[in-house]
Amino acid sequence: RLSKPNSQLRADEMAFQTEIKDDRSWTEEIMETPGLLQIIDVHQTWCGPCLAIQSTFKRVCLDHSDKPMKFFTADASKVDALSDLVGSSEPAFVLYMDGAKIGSTVKGVNSPALLKAIFDSLGIQG
Repeated sequence: RLSKPNSQLRADEMAFQTEIKDDRSWTEEIMETPGLLQIIDVHQTWCGPCLAIQSTFKRVCLDHSDKPMKFFTADASKVDALSDLVGSSEPAFVLYMDGAKIGSTVKGVNSPALLKAIFDSLGIQG
């Protein structure tokens, strides 16, 4: 399939999550990218990113495309900064901005808590 610019993709085709593969990509994408809210879906090697939350992420991405945010996935066992989440049997979501973690980790598929954290960080009235 030929690649198309994001503006030409349907919502269900959008590659809206970038994979953090290791400590190097964590540093480049999260720690050294200022002015951007980073929403990270932290998963385990054996289960992969949370599919249940993707429609929520897509809706936020489409409805608030003017806001400085980017979505990521990361295997907890491949990024030292996420080592405290290794072995968890539920998905975890962390938010970063300007190289610092914002708020607490949202555990489980808790869309209301995750949306509140995202909207609060971006100054959006939920």
